[in-house]
Amino acid sequence: MHTIVRISIVPALLGAAMLAGCATQDDLKAVAAQAATAQAAADAATAKANSAFDYANTAVQRADAATVTSGQAQQAAAGANAAAQTAQAAAQSAQASAQQASDQVRAAALQAAQDREAAEQRAAASIQTRRARLARGERG
Repeated sequence: MHTIVRISIVPALLGAAMLAGCATQDDLKAVAAQAATAQAAADAATAKANSAFDYANTAVQRADAATVTSGQAQQAAAGANAAAQTAQAAAQSAQASAQQASDQVRAAALQAAQDREAAEQRAAASIQTRRARLARGERG
């Protein structure tokens, strides 16, 4: 921007002032001072634009980093969700296995009680048979 001012506008102003014929040295110095002020303002504007550009680049980099972090967080959340589902399935399987084992223990306890009752009945029958034999005078 300031190059355009220096190359085209300042010489045009100086030339116009000289062609008009009414310009004095003081007028030319004033025009040159105004041109220098305009150039300084243009330089300041360029510096501000460069600074804004740098800030924008920094903001883009931070946004990119935030996007990456967000993606990683989403992946971690998905992994945690999958782990939770696996744990839930394992817990349900363990519950089913525990229920099955409990049912088997109950069935075995019932069978043992029935077997004991049957053994007691056989023993009682055997004792009665032996008593009856002994009562009849048989041995053995």
